[in-house]
Amino acid sequence: MSSEDHHQNVPVHASISTFSSLTLHGLCSSDENPAEITLSRSQSFPASRIVWKYVPLPRIESWAPLSLPNDGAHLELELTDSISEGRVGLAYSAQPIGNSVELDLPDLCVKVMKPRYGRTLAREAWFYEQLALEANCEGVITPRCFGFFTVSLKDCFDVKGQPVSHVEPWENITIKSLQTDSDDAEGSDYRDWWLPDDPPWLGKYFKDDDGWKSGSPWNEWRPSPSDPLICVLVLERLGNVYFAPKDQEKDELNDIRDVVRDLGSIGILHRDLRYSNIVRATNDVVCPNHQRAHRWRLIDFDAAAKAFVTPEAPIDARLAIISQVQVIGTGYFWGWN
Repeated sequence: MSSEDHHQNVPVHASISTFSSLTLHGLCSSDENPAEITLSRSQSFPASRIVWKYVPLPRIESWAPLSLPNDGAHLELELTDSISEGRVGLAYSAQPIGNSVELDLPDLCVKVMKPRYGRTLAREAWFYEQLALEANCEGVITPRCFGFFTVSLKDCFDVKGQPVSHVEPWENITIKSLQTDSDDAEGSDYRDWWLPDDPPWLGKYFKDDDGWKSGSPWNEWRPSPSDPLICVLVLERLGNVYFAPKDQEKDELNDIRDVVRDLGSIGILHRDLRYSNIVRATNDVVCPNHQRAHRWRLIDFDAAAKAFVTPEAPIDARLAIISQVQVIGTGYFWGWN
């Protein structure tokens, strides 16, 4: 399907709420032909509120997933080079094609989730929505995000109308799941697709007072080997993962600590602050909090948590900052443990 079959009057400047649909070239194929796969914008998966000292709060409307764009624009991309692979997904460079070349977009990448982890990417999408709602975060301490999109594999066909049989990123997986599908059975003490607020024994620290998590269709979603769901996140492509010469390391780590302070100040805990989740910025957008452009950006929010910053629970914001800043430069940061 070409972008000409979709909305012609696309906006000049794109944001997280711009696109209703996405066509990807180079993602899938049949045994004989390539495929142009169109995915629809999907709702994100809100997290429960992390708390250190529980305080009942009025309903938090900003915790809701963003509304899906109504008759939004269409984005058409071609996957190019492989960037990286993590435990739950694979990232690829992406090039706008068709009418999408007219959009004011940065360099892009597409994060393709492995089949077991659809709700994980839906959760990461929610964190990017929360970052977009805050001032001075998206594009300042994290990449810009352009939406979360899904399609059922059974609804995908090649250019000749034949069913798709290959999802190229899934066939290039080298980091295998810790568990097999049989581990999803009831009674298992641990499931590798669990999110931080899933384990029942952590209910003391995660509160879903407003039902944003429990009311989401993603809360009960489970991967289906017979009907896999393709899930992708479109993001701004940034630079290389963290590295600094020894004589510059102190300044660079201090810059990362400032980025983490900004993240904690809005209640978000990354929870996986390793050097591999910190990448070089590719713009010089000035951070108003520090009156300079940060050199680094935080990525990969699939394990993150969020506290609600409010005077009624001041300890949550303080601990969100302190608990993260002290990780930078430790053995955990360097991946030693």
